[in-house]
Amino acid sequence: MASNILTIGQSALSAAQVGLSTTGHNIANAATPGYNRQVVVQGAALSQNFGFGFLGQGTEISTVKRVYSDYLGTQVQHAQSSTSQLDSYYSQITQINNMLADPDAGLSPALQDFFGGVQDVASNPSSIPARQAALSTAESLVARFQGMAGRLDEMEQGVNSQVISSVSLINTYAEQIASLNDVIGRAQRATGQPPNDLLDQRDQLVMDLNKEVKATVVKQGDGDYNVFIGNVHPLV
Repeated sequence: MASNILTIGQSALSAAQVGLSTTGHNIANAATPGYNRQVVVQGAALSQNFGFGFLGQGTEISTVKRVYSDYLGTQVQHAQSSTSQLDSYYSQITQINNMLADPDAGLSPALQDFFGGVQDVASNPSSIPARQAALSTAESLVARFQGMAGRLDEMEQGVNSQVISSVSLINTYAEQIASLNDVIGRAQRATGQPPNDLLDQRDQLVMDLNKEVKATVVKQGDGDYNVFIGNVHPLV
């Protein structure tokens, strides 16, 4: 009976040590991107029959799980995709708006000067200075259009460069997610326990992927992630 008491005490100390280790791990990773808090799942150890009844054998750790919601994780990923899309759109449209609406170098002053020159010619068609002024404003308007066309071409080239860079990042994230799928699958089959830190890393990669393109994740029964671009094109 004394040995049973010692065994129970030892099980309690072991469980407490696991709890302290898990808490320390949580604190150490408080600033780690994508990290989810982990908790110890503890239960009573299997009791033993002594003839007069079953006596408890202390406690045991069932698993260490992460505090994570698949539903909320999916919502955050979709929100990240929408935010990145709107940020990209805003960045590009702001450049175009600033270029066209600039009070000095935009399109409006050149148009106003041109129509002002045309109005002067219409009011006094025999005036040579008015005709010359109208031609001058027309040339200035053409030059303004050409300058803006060149600027739009530069912006298009910049967007194309960003797309190429984004495609490279997407391929890198896809390779890393596929690699983690394999590692996580092997770890779970070998131990029967979830490798929490690896799961966090994979979810963070999916989050980073959604910064580049809208990605949809379908979780398989074995824990693998199938990742699609949008809802149709398979990526992983």
